[in-house]
Amino acid sequence: MCPDKHHLFTYQKQRGFLMPLALFILVVMGVLALTISRTSIQTQTSSIQEFMNVQAFYAAESGAQRGMQALFLTTANRQATDQACANMAINHNFAGVNGLQICTATVTCTCVYQDNSACDSGVGANYLLTSAAGVTKSFYTLRSNGACGQDQYRAERIIEVGAYREQQ
Repeated sequence: MCPDKHHLFTYQKQRGFLMPLALFILVVMGVLALTISRTSIQTQTSSIQEFMNVQAFYAAESGAQRGMQALFLTTANRQATDQACANMAINHNFAGVNGLQICTATVTCTCVYQDNSACDSGVGANYLLTSAAGVTKSFYTLRSNGACGQDQYRAERIIEVGAYREQQ
């Protein structure tokens, strides 16, 4: 049976109609896949960065606690505490600590008397019970800088802690 001219003409007109549609679908699906891939990578990067931020915070907090320990648990009086503050330069590496293996903490201390002048532990008169200068309190500010990670995943957090010690 031979196809009539009308059917042959309709068949020829329709041939290739799906090719542009298939090409359009492939391009749209490719762009969609690329967009999903980039979004996934950005989500993963921000999750890692958020994790590093939390670790850096805990490293800074641990550094501040070490600084307080060095300041108050190892000194007998205010003059010794002022001296410990002046000499404080803690650099702690958390290599053996679970969760903070890639973190460090650096702690420094500044000391001022109640009159806002810098502490001077070398002047014994500042530590007499009846000080002529009226200096009976020392105020300490510990600054702990916690850092974790490297390159694009590096995070740093700074914690400042204040304390004071009165004449004893």
